[in-house]
Amino acid sequence: MLALALMAFVTSLLWGTIAQTARVKKRVEQAQDRTHTVRVALMRMSREIEMAFVSASEAVGTQERRTMFSGTSHNDFDELRFSWFGHQRLRADAAEGDTALVHYFTGPDPDDSTLTNLMRRETRRLESKDPKLIPGETYLLCPAISRLKFAYYDYKQKDWREDWDTTTADGLQYLPTQVRISLTVFDERGVPITFTSIARLHALERVDYRPNRS
Repeated sequence: MLALALMAFVTSLLWGTIAQTARVKKRVEQAQDRTHTVRVALMRMSREIEMAFVSASEAVGTQERRTMFSGTSHNDFDELRFSWFGHQRLRADAAEGDTALVHYFTGPDPDDSTLTNLMRRETRRLESKDPKLIPGETYLLCPAISRLKFAYYDYKQKDWREDWDTTTADGLQYLPTQVRISLTVFDERGVPITFTSIARLHALERVDYRPNRS
């Protein structure tokens, strides 16, 4: 009886240790997965922003611009829309080009309205009309974020700006040299943690480029 009691006691201790180890392992894996998701999102955003451009060949008097760099600051969730050179055409006969509009924005999670997701939308081409009306695809870039902020470095004013807009008549006629992206998520303990990345743009001035209308 004594031997059985000792065996049961040791078994319960071992089981408790194994269960605790399994819980710790699960939390560590969740934290690693979360960090990986955020870093992949930041890396993609940085790479895409670096290929942004604004054309000098816009039609005079057009209300909607084909190309733009428009960053709007909000309380916690900023948004950014820009034209870029990196669009990939998946079908040779598709009415698409090598240029398109990319839009980073946030929206509620469809399964849990208390969560906010970072979304990405890319049009299939550039057109002189409301970007929302241009055909494109939208998908999830990073789930359950708590904050998204952009900052733009104005190399002429030698200062960081919270907003940037090339679409208005009196708007900026050039692009920032750098865009700082700050993405905040909650860790496994529910504590907010912020990841930051810097995108360095190449085409700062308006380029004399007219997108292919095919």
